[in-house]
Amino acid sequence: MEFSCSAAKNMPLNKSARLNVEINRILSSKPVRLVPKITRICIVLNRSFHLTPIQVLITITMYNPKNTDLERDYFPSYHTIRFQDQTAPNLSVQDNFVQLTVKQGKDLTDKQAIKVDHFRYGGQDDRQIVDAFYNDSTSESSPLFVYVHGGYWQMLDITHSCSMVGPLVRRGYRVAVMDYNLCPQVTLHQLMQEFTNFLNWIFEYAEKANITEIHFAGHSAGGHMLAQILNAHEVVTPERRRTIRSLIFMCGVYDLRELWSLENVNPSNILGLNADKAVALSPILWNYTDAKSWSFTKFHVMAAEHESMTFIEQSRVFSQVLENAGFPTNFKLMQRYDHFDIIEETASDDSAIAKYLQEILKL
Repeated sequence: MEFSCSAAKNMPLNKSARLNVEINRILSSKPVRLVPKITRICIVLNRSFHLTPIQVLITITMYNPKNTDLERDYFPSYHTIRFQDQTAPNLSVQDNFVQLTVKQGKDLTDKQAIKVDHFRYGGQDDRQIVDAFYNDSTSESSPLFVYVHGGYWQMLDITHSCSMVGPLVRRGYRVAVMDYNLCPQVTLHQLMQEFTNFLNWIFEYAEKANITEIHFAGHSAGGHMLAQILNAHEVVTPERRRTIRSLIFMCGVYDLRELWSLENVNPSNILGLNADKAVALSPILWNYTDAKSWSFTKFHVMAAEHESMTFIEQSRVFSQVLENAGFPTNFKLMQRYDHFDIIEETASDDSAIAKYLQEILKL
């Protein structure tokens, strides 16, 4: 048996080589029983990286040991069961998402009597904007729902991000949909700082309106960005945390160690990553020590049934990391959905995903 530690990829070459040598020495030593050897490997990884037991397990197994095409595993469109009568179902599901979500957004103001205010949380002539949706019955201090769209940090915009607005506004919520600069205009590290600035803006917006109940949701790359709310301690103070009722992570990607070097996912490294930065920007690997100050918040992590094993397991493991850190966390695998219609169907009041969101919000 020979072992190559994925975490070692994130170390200087000489240290990486020494770590792999030490781990393989453990595996080849006597006695042959595997459990004591795994225990000793956990000690080595903890000493070298300060990883928790669950993070050690992630490092050893990653997410889909049977995978033979890693790039396909990180492309959700390949795993839909819809559009199978089309020549390229993976392209058809993406085209449908773009067209349908744009129409859903336009229908809000054209057909549903929903109003929108446009704001800017940073920058000047860029994408650092927020749209706030409401109707005539929305009070200034109505609860606030904040949504962060996906697109692998390099695609989509606010026009594809308003599907869930209608049902929430009709149930008394004000909904804020944020947009952000895309890579390579910014690096992923810079984008996370932009998101931190947005968090400060949205809390100030809520405080001015005396809003005392806020819910956040992020889909795909937006789920990854939303995790920054747990890492932005200077902005998300204990007082502000008391207003956050739920954090909803939808079909996110929380470990960047595999994907950052995939050319189809990160072409010409437009995300601006290397092995060290991929580790630093992976919420699954962050050290969470302040769960007690989040006692007012419920954490919800969900994955879609028709996604790759890698995507499903990243969500499942992220929920385990949060739960082990002391956050009240629920994981749910949404049956029959794929990465795209789990958002598309939020526009329908009676869909399974809309009803699940209403259950979370206690509507």
